[in-house]
Amino acid sequence: MKKIYLVLTKSDTIASKVISGITKGEYSHVSISLDSKFKYMYSFGRKYKYAMLPGGFIHESLYRGVMGDSNTMRCAVYELEITKASYHKLKWLLNYMDENKGLYRYNAFGLLPSMFNMEYERENYFFCSEFVHYALVSSGAIESLKHPSLVRPMDFCELPMAKQIFKGEISQLRTLQITI
Repeated sequence: MKKIYLVLTKSDTIASKVISGITKGEYSHVSISLDSKFKYMYSFGRKYKYAMLPGGFIHESLYRGVMGDSNTMRCAVYELEITKASYHKLKWLLNYMDENKGLYRYNAFGLLPSMFNMEYERENYFFCSEFVHYALVSSGAIESLKHPSLVRPMDFCELPMAKQIFKGEISQLRTLQITI
């Protein structure tokens, strides 16, 4: 078995406030990491720190960008144990998407139907929770939760195999992540 990590956050950005207001969730964003040091976190979101759009497939860091600018951002980390086969498929998928990131776009338009619990899908367009769901299902790590466009960041907290290993402010995670 291998461990992967889901990092849920809620920033002070306008986009985060709007998303959490609509979803009524404690967190408005989710990223996936293959290591407990969170050296590489993958998600779909803003490409540039000061502009919500354009967005797409991104690498995130606890020390740069929106996360790096905050010490008080709320976050939680969930650990999932998955099979070695699923881990290798997931790693391959993330590498493939990284090498071909120009093919993928942020699904900003898909947020609107999602607000009204309407399924909406565009090939190669994702928002963060849609992407994490896609990656986990495609790798065989989890069964589909619901239609990908209806998955919210908070849905990952409900996964039976998800074990919360951290909850607090991002500054605490930066100091604790060395020992997780």
